[in-house]
Amino acid sequence: MSAPGVWPTLLIVSAGWGTTLLWLRLAGETLAPFTLTFWRGIAALAVLCLVALWRRRVPRMRLLDVLVVGTTNGWLSSALMAFAVGRIDTAPAALVAASMPLILSILAHLFLPGERITRHGLAGVAIGFCGVALVLGPGVLAASSASLEGFAAMLLVATSYAAGATYGRRVRPPDAAGTAIGQQIVSIAASALLALATDQGIAPPPDLGTALSIAALGSVATALPMALYWRLLARAPAATAGFVDYLIPLWTTALAVTVLNERPQPTALAGGALVLAGIAVASGRLVRSRPGPQRG
Repeated sequence: MSAPGVWPTLLIVSAGWGTTLLWLRLAGETLAPFTLTFWRGIAALAVLCLVALWRRRVPRMRLLDVLVVGTTNGWLSSALMAFAVGRIDTAPAALVAASMPLILSILAHLFLPGERITRHGLAGVAIGFCGVALVLGPGVLAASSASLEGFAAMLLVATSYAAGATYGRRVRPPDAAGTAIGQQIVSIAASALLALATDQGIAPPPDLGTALSIAALGSVATALPMALYWRLLARAPAATAGFVDYLIPLWTTALAVTVLNERPQPTALAGGALVLAGIAVASGRLVRSRPGPQRG
């Protein structure tokens, strides 16, 4: 990818992932969390298989890899997000989820040899979690219908993504595309079992609007940005690819304001700014690329 094409691709990738909570909120009005996760996986798998056919590559996957990332970056994180968006506004949810790189710094220190956290890292983590505390502050809760359980679910989402990225950095799956396809297969199977076990069911979307939201969730917010991000990681400078962590919450907040007519509290926005500042400090530079299993 030439230099002129890197930044447009990065903007497309971050914008795609930035729509995730929007589509989840729209589809979640009529579908339960595990049911929604099941259909999201179906839509994403269909697009990923089309991408693989277009590239004329036979995907390779390892069982343990797809089981792990299919959980951390698949059914668990997706169901938790679907649960959370019914209990908190979209913008604060995105700002809490933006803490993922901070949690990743801690997990990398614990589980990845050679990635010990530095003094800059500790300071950044502290700054970032002060920002999370602001987003979770009583003023935000009092000014909206938000619940602590919704915020807790989004923190678990960030932790789940960070765990998946830590695993990916440790084992280095041989084929990112194959792992992504296997991730969706595991997510579909687990979501179907859990939906049936909890009486949520796997009935198809009840109306056209929900079906279109799921299609967008699986393609625009999952499969297509994932496929483009593989290219970005392969051809863009590491620092440039790392800008994704900064742009996703900005896109999500902008969509929450313009499409969902949300009005985030100033303290929540200040907290989100602190989270992003913490990521910058923790990395020791403006950004740092964190390749591994991607969102979805």
